[in-house]
Parts: sequence; structure tokens; C-alpha cells
Amino acid sequence: MTVTVVIYLDGKYVVPATVMIRSLLDNSTASVRLYVLALDLSGEQKRTMEASWDERAQVQWIDLDGSDYTERFTPVSYQSRAAYARTMIDRYVAADAERAITIDCDGIMLGDVAEIWQRTSETACVLAVPDPCLARLADDRSRFVQRFADAGDSPYFNSGIMVVDLCRWRERRISERCLDLAERHPWGALYADQTYLNLALRDDWEPLPLKWNCNARYLAVHSYPSLRNRIYPYAEVLEAQARPAFLHFLSSVKPWHDVPFHPHRDIYFAYWARTKWVDVSPRRALPPRSRLSGLVRRQRFTLGCYRQVMRERRKHALPRADVFDFLHFLFSPSARRFCV
Repeated sequence: MTVTVVIYLDGKYVVPATVMIRSLLDNSTASVRLYVLALDLSGEQKRTMEASWDERAQVQWIDLDGSDYTERFTPVSYQSRAAYARTMIDRYVAADAERAITIDCDGIMLGDVAEIWQRTSETACVLAVPDPCLARLADDRSRFVQRFADAGDSPYFNSGIMVVDLCRWRERRISERCLDLAERHPWGALYADQTYLNLALRDDWEPLPLKWNCNARYLAVHSYPSLRNRIYPYAEVLEAQARPAFLHFLSSVKPWHDVPFHPHRDIYFAYWARTKWVDVSPRRALPPRSRLSGLVRRQRFTLGCYRQVMRERRKHALPRADVFDFLHFLFSPSARRFCV
């Protein structure tokens, strides 16, 4: 079995992208036909990345033209311009490819990507994980999104991982829809390409299990009693906590930053050590962990999650939780295992 995977990056994400694909190959039972959509990468960076993988990865490099992104899309500060290539995936993948999986580079793959490759839909164009923060399209506060009254109640997905049916994508002209939205509303997308994709694909996607795009804080928040089953079934949250398939580092704090207590720092650098970047960018020594620092980290994590729970409750007029719910949450697996 050969799985078609598409990633997109600029110079800032060269090492994280290499590590992510290393983790994907180590946990996959299939070979990978890998398309790397690269923006402003040097030849030396490409050679180091490719040398970090093995023969199961059939790599095809595609250099993106930065002028296309400058003219068509307005950059968002936290998002690489290369991410907009997701909106035009059919233009970069071979014409004979019927499906592809697009994956963000700021994560670690712990599951077998062949599992979602084998998932199919009878009608949907895309399979993706519902966004943990935005239950509906109306929750996307991009100004122009609010003009689409018919789309307000449509469910909303996170574009970090998508299984794309390229035949339906081409038939339904999804790329053209995204480009048209970007040209008519160039300044309004708060979530960059994800906003355009959710509008172009509204009611044309089906959910993947949460474990295929999970983040520490959101796992904790959706364990909270008053928010259970709001976006994900609670059993699905527990499965993602116990056996995450893709750890997505959505927050501004990444495991490769100088943060000694990131919960996924050790696993990230375990895969980093299997790449050629070991010789190029050595890991910085950080102070050893202490029990006191761990307690402080856990306190900050739980309080941050609690504030987010309160915001979610107010936004959606959910029942108020009592102090026992918070105590239950404070000692939950999320608070103990996923502090950041």
C-alpha cells in the first residue's frame, strides 16, 4: 500500500517538518508518496530533510512561488504563507492521484497513517477532525463569514489533517471557490486558509476521530464535566488521551522552544534524534525538572483550561459547573499528563 501525503512549509519549519515525517514513517505500515510544497527552502535544507527519511518515502519537491501568495492571500501572523497551498492541493499532486492526506508540520504522528487512508466516504469531499474551539462556522469571527447566513450552523473542522478525495475536489472546484473567496475578501480571514476551506467545503466533509488531531489543552477542556459531549463524545476524548494518533502543537509554545516542561518535549526530541539535524542543530541543554516546577506547571495549565471552560460556557450559555466539577478536572488524566 502506498499513501499519498502532502506537507507544506517555509524555512521556519524545516526541522519540525523533518521530525514529523520521521515519526510518520516510523509508525506507518505503508510506503509514502510524499509531496513537499516548499517556500523559500535552500538546496542544503532539502538534502538534509530527505537524508533524514528512508526509502519508504518517495519524495517529490515542489517549489512554491511566493508571489502567488502575496497577490492572492493576505498573510496571518501566526501562520506560514505556505499553508495556503492546501487550498490548491489538486494543482500540485499528480493528476492520477485519487486521494491525498494533508498534514501540518507542527505535530508528531504516533498512529499508522494507513488507518485513515483506508477510510472512505460515499459523498464527502474531505475527512477531518472537528475543531475543538469552533463548533460551528458562525463561531469563526472572520467578518465576511458572518455574511453567509446559510452557513452559520454548518460544523467546523480543523485543517491540520485532511483526507482529501481529489476526484470530488476537482469536480466541485474547491480550489476555485477558495481563490474566489480570497480575492473577494482578502483581509477578513482570521484563521487563514482554514476559514476559506470551511466556507468552500461547508456540509461537504465528514469527521475523523479526535485522536487524529489532538492537543493537550483541548483534551483537558473537553474532559470537563460541563463541556462533555459538546463537540466530541466523551469516549472519543478518553481514547485520544490514552492513544493519540497525531499530537498537534496548536499553541504558541512548541516542544522545540526553550521550554523544559513541555509535555511532549521528550517524544519530539526522540524522533529528532533519528534525523540528520542532530549534527546540524544540536539540542540545547535545559535545566533539570524539579517537583516544585512540575506543580507550578500543572497549576498554570489547569487554571488556563478552567478560564477557557468559563469562556466556552458563557459563549454557548451552558449550565454552570460547581466546585466539585473543577476538583474532578484538577485531578483528571489530562491535568496530570498533558500540562503545558
